[in-house]
Amino acid sequence: MLVGILAGANLVTILLMLASCLSTYLPPAIHPRLSQAGLLFPIFLLLNIAFIAIWLIVSWRWTLLPLLGMATCWSYIRDYCPINFNKKQTGDYISVLSYNVAGLTAAPTEVFDGYKAVDYITASGADIILLQECPNGGVVYNQLKHTMDSLNYHIKNDVAMCIISRWPFVDDVVYRTPGAFGNGTLAWRIDMDGDTVLMINNHLQSNGLSTEEKAEYGDALDSYDKDKMKASGKLLFSKLTKAASKREEQTDSVCQLIKRNLRHSIILTGDMNDTPISYTYQQISSLLKNAFRESGSGLGFSFTGKGFPVRIDHIFVTEDWETDHTYVDKSIQASDHRPILTRLYKHPRTDQGL
Repeated sequence: MLVGILAGANLVTILLMLASCLSTYLPPAIHPRLSQAGLLFPIFLLLNIAFIAIWLIVSWRWTLLPLLGMATCWSYIRDYCPINFNKKQTGDYISVLSYNVAGLTAAPTEVFDGYKAVDYITASGADIILLQECPNGGVVYNQLKHTMDSLNYHIKNDVAMCIISRWPFVDDVVYRTPGAFGNGTLAWRIDMDGDTVLMINNHLQSNGLSTEEKAEYGDALDSYDKDKMKASGKLLFSKLTKAASKREEQTDSVCQLIKRNLRHSIILTGDMNDTPISYTYQQISSLLKNAFRESGSGLGFSFTGKGFPVRIDHIFVTEDWETDHTYVDKSIQASDHRPILTRLYKHPRTDQGL
């Protein structure tokens, strides 16, 4: 009797976990609620892990059930929480840094500090630096630009996104979305010692939660106030669904940009405002490979907002790049995001036929 009840409950958690994975294929504009089921993936994954422990106590043969369930969703598990070991690559590599600098504030607080962010970026020594929420002006940005100029970097800044490269830029901008400070995409080519590489820097639609709303949600979780949790949860879900529909449009445009340029080497980064179990991530990863999945380990939460432990900052590359030592750097607190870094090793390209 007990075994039957547990087996039924375990099967339900497996089906729900699989459904949360498959929800990433639902266009958020058409299925605004169902498309958000991917946010529940970690809960169902943890429940299946818990069932492994339960079955080891009750009837060890049944451990095969949650293990098979996890095997069915293995690709998504690798997206969400990969386990990799440093490959100890040899040869030359380039280092890439992607960082949402939250406006490079000149009025430091406990979380936001533009000067500290500039010091970190400078000290990183990264060959390619892609910044989001980076205004083209202001005392802190001017300090960053002056420092990068003195180190012989090349800089392009538009729609509040900045691309900094040791290599010169080629021709004019390839792609930019209209608008001022906020969300969008900026793409520019660089000449990397005779090889043209397309840099695509993104800051996709934010979820629109104010600092106060985020704080209220975090406080509700801390106090376990059911009424506050319910009210904050409804507001959060409403804003998530609206933002996801906008990100679908942006994601589809970015994917078209990728498809038009797959004959070239591509490095795509940014604050995507979506987790690895989402429409945005899965659409882009169908065209490019994700650096954290390939050579990162753990959960790699990159957003530090209270009550919102998620990895929404990503680096994607074409197949001619081998990634290594990808990680979210927790040593710096100068924004509500952590920087994500990777090392890239170049391989000879093959014709992808697009």
